[in-house]
Amino acid sequence: MKNNKGITLIALVVTIIVLLILAGVSIAMLSGENGILNKASSAGEETKISTAKEIAGVDLSSIIADYYKDKYANNTASAYTGTLSDYITAHWTTTSDSSQYTVSAGVPTLTPKTSDGKTITGSVDENGVLTWTESNS
Repeated sequence: MKNNKGITLIALVVTIIVLLILAGVSIAMLSGENGILNKASSAGEETKISTAKEIAGVDLSSIIADYYKDKYANNTASAYTGTLSDYITAHWTTTSDSSQYTVSAGVPTLTPKTSDGKTITGSVDENGVLTWTESNS
């Protein structure tokens, strides 16, 4: 008997088929409807929205703190006498990071670049509570 060294044709074909199956599964996991790339893109968009909401909340908190300082910490002659809602409308004209959101008439508006074209609008009630609503454009 001869001593054959090497692999058989059947072993080679089986190896190629297994590699093709693995490649197909990997491509489907990356680019499918629920694939890793789509989930990463969605997570990036949600992160941008959440960051902008957080920055707007911090800016609003700063304005509310200034309102109470102006109302109660100043001497009585120069103390602010208006409502919190009026104070927010008058003082929330700029943002700490204008790339995150814009302010118009005391109400922040987020227009992030999302794949579904969402516009998120914040509204502040008379108690200084910021509520977000989403709409598709």
